[in-house]
Amino acid sequence: MRLNDHLMPDKSEKARRKELLHAVRDDARRKVRDSLPVPAPVLKALFNHLDQRLVSSECDDTLRYVRDFIHSHSLPEEAVVSWLEDNGGYCDCEALANAEQVVEEAVPGYTDLKSTTPSE
Repeated sequence: MRLNDHLMPDKSEKARRKELLHAVRDDARRKVRDSLPVPAPVLKALFNHLDQRLVSSECDDTLRYVRDFIHSHSLPEEAVVSWLEDNGGYCDCEALANAEQVVEEAVPGYTDLKSTTPSE
C-alpha cells in the first residue's frame, strides 16, 4: 500500500518494529534498575520522607532532606546523591518529582512496593 508515494509497512513489519521498541524500552528500564544505588524499597522510603518533609516546608534548593535521610540510615551518600542528580534530582523537590518518576517507570510494581530502610 502506498501513502504519499511511500510504502506502508505490512503487519509483520509493524509487529517487528513494535517488538524492537519494547526491547529497547525494557533494556532502558533494566539499565535504570541496575544503576540504582540502593534497593528500590529504600529509594521509596527516601521519596516518602521527602514527600512528608516538603508538605510542611518549602524546598530550599538543596538536598538537605535527602542528606538527612542518607545519614540517619547510613546509606552511601556519594552514590545516592550522584544517582539522584543524574536523574534530575538536584534538590529535594526535584529528587521527588524527577528521580522518583524514573524509578516508578523502571521498577515493575513500584507503586505497590513496601518502603523499607536498612534498619528495618
